[in-house]
This record gives sequence, C-alpha cells and structure tokens, in this order.
Amino acid sequence: MNFHTTANIYSSNSRRLLDVAKMAQEKQDAGRKGLLFALQSSLDPEQLLKIFFQHLNLLVPCQGMRYRNVEKEIDLRQGHEEQHRADYNLTLAEERLGEVRFSRRKRFSGEELRKIEILLASLALPMRNAIHYHTALQAASRDPLTGLKNRRSLMDNLAREMSRSRRENQPLALMVIDIDSFKQINDEISHLAGDQVLVRIAGLLAKAVRRSDMVFRFAGDEFVLLLPNMDQEGVRVLCSRIRRAVENMRCSYGEQQIGVSLSIGSAILQEQMEPEEFFEAADLDMLCEKAEKHGRS
Repeated sequence: MNFHTTANIYSSNSRRLLDVAKMAQEKQDAGRKGLLFALQSSLDPEQLLKIFFQHLNLLVPCQGMRYRNVEKEIDLRQGHEEQHRADYNLTLAEERLGEVRFSRRKRFSGEELRKIEILLASLALPMRNAIHYHTALQAASRDPLTGLKNRRSLMDNLAREMSRSRRENQPLALMVIDIDSFKQINDEISHLAGDQVLVRIAGLLAKAVRRSDMVFRFAGDEFVLLLPNMDQEGVRVLCSRIRRAVENMRCSYGEQQIGVSLSIGSAILQEQMEPEEFFEAADLDMLCEKAEKHGRS
C-alpha cells in the first residue's frame, strides 16, 4: 500500500517535471521562432544586433554584446562590456561572418552557453544577407580611384554625425582640403600623374586621422574630413600634422618630381547650422586660404 502510494507520488512528480521541461522547451522554441521572424525585418547589421540582443536577454541575461567583422570594417556594440565573456566565430557554409562576444558580470553556465549557441544559429543567415547588402552599399559609396568614401557617403554621414553631436553635446569638426594647382599637374605632366597624387594624398589623410574620423573624396581634387568629438584646438593640431606629412611626401612621375601643397579650411558645428551651412563654412575657409596664397604669389 505504502509502496504503491509512494510510486504514485513519484510518478506524479515525474510527470510534473516532464511537463515543466516540455514547457521550457516550447518556450525556447517559440522564442527562437520569434527571433527568426524579427531578424527577417532588417538588412541593417546594427539593427539585427539590437534585435538579437533583446531576444537573447529573455533567455540569457547579458550586459554586453559586440560584433566585429574586420574585413568589412564593421564594429557594433550593444550594452557595455563586463568581466566574464563568451566569444564565438560566426560562420555559414564556410563563409566567415565575423566574431561575436557576449559579456556580463556573472560567469556563464554551460546551459546558458548552449542557449546562446542555439540562438546564434538563427543569426547567421540574416547577418550574412545584411553583410552582403552592406558590401553592395559600400561599393556604391566608395571612390574607385582612392578607395575613400565618396560624396554620397559624406551626405549620409554628415547628417547622422551632426545629430549625434547635438544629442551627446560633443563638438564636431569638418575640414575641407584642396590640392593646390592640381589642374597644372594634369595639364603639364599627365592625368595619370594627377591620379597618382590623388591616391597619395588619400593615403596620407587616412593615416593622419583617428579611427573615429572619416575621410571622403568629395569631388575632383577636394577631400573632406568629418571629425567627431574634435574642437578647434584638435583641428589646429591635425592641420599641422597633415601639412608636415605633405611637406615630407616625395611624389614623382617617371623621373619628374611633383611638388604638392594643400589649402585647408575648417569649421566647428554651431547650434543652428544645417548640413549645407556647415559644409559651406569649411569650404569658404579653404577658399580664403587659397585666395591668400594666390595674393602672395
């Protein structure tokens, strides 16, 4: 009697345990289906990361998530990084899609890592599609000669950085750079020599700026630097660095040496400026310097 009673109780408890496990699995499956559906809503890598991070925290609490794809120049973060980390390489059909890092203050358990890995499988295909789309957009926004971002990309980034500067109450600087007497190089030496000068200046500018700065080939021989969190003193220092680098640059075409100098203008974002006004302020400053050089010659 007692034995059968005990057996019945054990059986009942077992069924309850099985039911709980089944409910947990169903919840996890539903969560993954919801994640898959949500990830289909965007081709923006940053938005995908945000969606994934939100769904992940329903199952495995995390303080931070970082996605990096060095080859595609993508580095995105959600939350903030903490002491304990779990790192994964994201791949699909042998295609490397980047690295993902999860972090939090508390160490991850084996079960939590298993849940993360199951969810990561849902991220791979949408992220691959987003990266391919991102690559296509990059190709459309790059100057084919110098590899720099082009005028179209400048217009997209300028509005976004102006909004961020005002939201975070941080300075934003813009520099417009023009190669002096560039037409003379094309006319008196060759257009191939002119192309070589453009490539050399593009490389010089890319090396002179910080990782957070952006360099654009705006048009012809004109370049633009978009400089987040940089004030007037920072602009002065950068301008001096660029001029020194140009002075030390040795550029030649065949046996002919090519002398290169730059006219540089700058502006600091003011509260009521529109994007066009911001650019025109830096462009006018550059034209004033160029006019002064012609006045002295």
